[in-house]
Amino acid sequence: MVAVVFLFQKSPAQQLLPLDTVLNRIERGHPALKAPDVRIRELDTYAKGAVTLPPPRVSSGLWMTPYNPKRWSQSGAHGDGMGSFMVSGEQMLPNRKMQEAEGRYMASMSAMQGAEKGVMRNMLFAEAKTAYFNWLVLKRKIAVLDESKNLLRLMIESAKQRYQFNREKLGSIYKAEAELADLDRMQAMYAGEIRQQKTMLEALMQFPQEMDFDVDTVWQMPPLPSLPDTSLIAARSDIRVVEANLRTARLEQEFNRSKLKPEFGVRYDHMFAFGGQPWQFSLMGMMTVPIAPWANKDIKTRIEGIDFRLAAFEWEKAAIANAVRGAAADHLVMMQTLQDQIERYENDIVPNQRKRFQSTLLAYEQNTDELFMALDAWLELKMSRLAQLDLLQQLLQAKTAYEKELEIR
Repeated sequence: MVAVVFLFQKSPAQQLLPLDTVLNRIERGHPALKAPDVRIRELDTYAKGAVTLPPPRVSSGLWMTPYNPKRWSQSGAHGDGMGSFMVSGEQMLPNRKMQEAEGRYMASMSAMQGAEKGVMRNMLFAEAKTAYFNWLVLKRKIAVLDESKNLLRLMIESAKQRYQFNREKLGSIYKAEAELADLDRMQAMYAGEIRQQKTMLEALMQFPQEMDFDVDTVWQMPPLPSLPDTSLIAARSDIRVVEANLRTARLEQEFNRSKLKPEFGVRYDHMFAFGGQPWQFSLMGMMTVPIAPWANKDIKTRIEGIDFRLAAFEWEKAAIANAVRGAAADHLVMMQTLQDQIERYENDIVPNQRKRFQSTLLAYEQNTDELFMALDAWLELKMSRLAQLDLLQQLLQAKTAYEKELEIR
C-alpha cells in the first residue's frame, strides 16, 4: 500500500479544517438538510391529532308542529296544544383502532422524510469530498512545480554563464525560459482551480465569507476497502426510503382495512311541548354499516391495489441493491488498478527518471552533455510526477464514488 502524504505550511490567518470538520459543518448548517427536519416535525404533529373525536352536531327547531299557530296553545280551537320546540345533540364515536391505524400511517411518513434526508446528506458529502481531495492534489501539484522551477532556474543560470564563454546555445536557453514561463502558467491555472474548490466548500459549509480557511494538508491514503457486505448495502438511505415506503404502504393498507369496521354514535333529542303537553325526549344509537357492498367497493380496491404497490417496492429495493453491488465492485477494481499504477510510479518510474535527470545534469555540469538533454530529463521527471498526482486524483475520485455508493462517511 502506498502511503501518500500531503504536507504544506498554512498561513497563520487561515483556519485549518480537516475533512471531518467540513462534513460536520455541512450536516449542521446546510439548508437542504434543515428542511427535512422541519417536515418531520410537521408530519409528527399531524400524527398526534389522528386519535380524536369528531365535532358534535347540535340542532334546534320546531318538531311535529301544525302549520296553524292557533293550535300550538291549549286555548286554541280544539282546546289541546300541539307541537314542540326540539333541541338535538349528536356525537359520533369513531373506531379507536381505525384512528390508531391512521396515526401510525401518518407517523410513518416522517420516517420516510428522515431516509430522504440521508440521501441528500450523502450527495452533499460526496460533493464536499470531491472538492476537498481536488484541493489537496492541486496543492501537491503546485509544490511539484515549485521544486521544478527551482531546478530549472539553476539550469538557466548555469546556461547563461556558459553562453558568455560560447559553451551554450542561445536557443536552448530560450527553450528553458519558455518552460519556466509555462510552469508559471500552470501554477496560475492550479491556483484558479483551488479557488473554485474553495468556493464550492464555502457554499456547502455555509462558511462566512470574511473568514479564511485551508484544507488539512496532512493526509494519508487509507488502505483500500474490500467488497461490501449486504449490511452496508441495506443501510443505504435510498434503500431505507424504499423500506419506509413499504412500511407506509402497509400501514395505509391497515388503515383502509380498519374502515371496513363499523362506527357508532349517539343522538339525544329534547322536545319542549306547547300547550301544557308534557316534555318529551328521544335517545338513539347509531351505527355505520361499511360491510354493505355498495359502500365498501372503493376501500376494497384500494387494499388490493396496495398489494401491487408493495410488490413494486420489493422489486425496486432489489434493483437498487443489485446496482449498488455492481457499482461498488467496479469502483473497487478501478481503485486497485489506479493504486497499482501509482505504486509503479512511486517505486520504479519516478526514481529512475530522477536518477536519469541527476546523471544528465551532472554530465551537463561536466560539459559532456548539452542543455537540451538535461531539459528533456527534467521535463520527463516533471511530467511523471504530475501524472502520478493525476492518478492519485482519479483514485480519490473512485474512493469518493465508492463511499457514496455505500454511504460511508
